[in-house]
Amino acid sequence: MIESSSLPGDPTELHLRISFDDELWDTPQADTLERWNVAILHRRRTHDAAQGPAAGSACNTADCPSCTTEDVAVGEMTFYRVHLDRGRNAYWAMEEESEELYETAQVLLDADTGSFTSEISERLEYVGSALLVMDRVTLWPQWRGHGLAPVLAIEAKRDELHLMQHCTR
Repeated sequence: MIESSSLPGDPTELHLRISFDDELWDTPQADTLERWNVAILHRRRTHDAAQGPAAGSACNTADCPSCTTEDVAVGEMTFYRVHLDRGRNAYWAMEEESEELYETAQVLLDADTGSFTSEISERLEYVGSALLVMDRVTLWPQWRGHGLAPVLAIEAKRDELHLMQHCTR
């Protein structure tokens, strides 16, 4: 269980904003790779002392007219959807995009075909036409060390069905 008292805010107020990053549109790997950025946001309420008598977080009700709500970034994630059946060879597209993706490709994909190696195909229950790769998870230092990164990564994959559709995870 996460102790909210040691965190800079209530972890139940964390939420995700997922967006498609179209920066690859004019590259050779455009049909093969999709980059998805996930902002990790913390919704917090701030009491405006000039608007009413309560100070700081002394609001007793959720509908306090002196409170405003804002989303503050506390981290980010990057996912790649790798299409194995269109565009160019997925192995080489991943190699050109980043060293981290290349390392993933070396483990999972055949360099000649760009598809899963036979060993990987045998181990997977279902091999779809795309692969979802979590490339990076970053939490701001004050939010680290509480087991939030894996929980948020799972939430991103679960909540965004268009990220997962026809993907092997």
